[in-house]
Amino acid sequence: MPAAEQERFESFVRSSDQSMWSTAALIMGIRGFGSPEARAAAAEVLRILDLETSSDLGPLDPDVVASQATASMIQVAALLGGEEQLWASQSDEALLAQGRASAQGAAQLARQGLMLPGLAEALGIVDHPRVLDVGTGVGAMAVFWAEQYPHIAVVGIDVLPRVLALAAANVSASTAGGRVILREQDVSTLDETDTYAFAWMPAPFIPEQALREGVRRVVDALVPGGWLTLGHGKFSGDPLEDALNRFKTISYGGTALDNDQASQLLLNGGLSEITSAPTPPGFPAFTIGRKAVKG
Repeated sequence: MPAAEQERFESFVRSSDQSMWSTAALIMGIRGFGSPEARAAAAEVLRILDLETSSDLGPLDPDVVASQATASMIQVAALLGGEEQLWASQSDEALLAQGRASAQGAAQLARQGLMLPGLAEALGIVDHPRVLDVGTGVGAMAVFWAEQYPHIAVVGIDVLPRVLALAAANVSASTAGGRVILREQDVSTLDETDTYAFAWMPAPFIPEQALREGVRRVVDALVPGGWLTLGHGKFSGDPLEDALNRFKTISYGGTALDNDQASQLLLNGGLSEITSAPTPPGFPAFTIGRKAVKG
């Protein structure tokens, strides 16, 4: 290997090592765990990076930042450990961290009005409306929606019994637990009709075959005029960022879609009024479609 190429690889490894340990320092700084000596050492790293966690983080929720960073670190460790099914092999800590990040992200999106217009319209269509949370995981998003909208019921489905057990505990601890229903079910086997005013599907966590069949099933399950929001990867045209998004999605066992592919999937499923909503940096893309109103 030529010396210049060797130096490039070594520089990349050093930079990656710095990024990994800097992220660990950030998580420690926010969460405040570890020995006094370790916390002091982490604080020095953050001071040098001008990322002192004691300062105002503006619109960022520190716990959201820590949850997202923690989940990513644990998932990478599992991947490098040879795990093929990242979610099935994750610790409870990792699953709960991802759930916190998802729920807090949903709350931030709602505050910014990125979900509320379509959701509010959909939830006004029927009496006692239901929301479907596909891939509910630990139930954090389902609980958020139930607490945010006290007149709705939320059905959360997932294929992993262990995460549903964690979800049941989260639901029991919620003030809205009586309106959250959990089921072990693959979305491709959903057989309800005209039931839900709003549905959420996260493409990065659903295999392609199950996703394509699942969209059709979910559309059947929507009430006329109901909405489906499909979360998917955000592809900006930056080659490295886009390649990493695809790599992460495939590693999760999910389906990588850009805005056009997501729109086509919803169109093929029979939806209209399809649009891809803008989302803040660091959040997935959202493509939304509506089931036709009868008559």
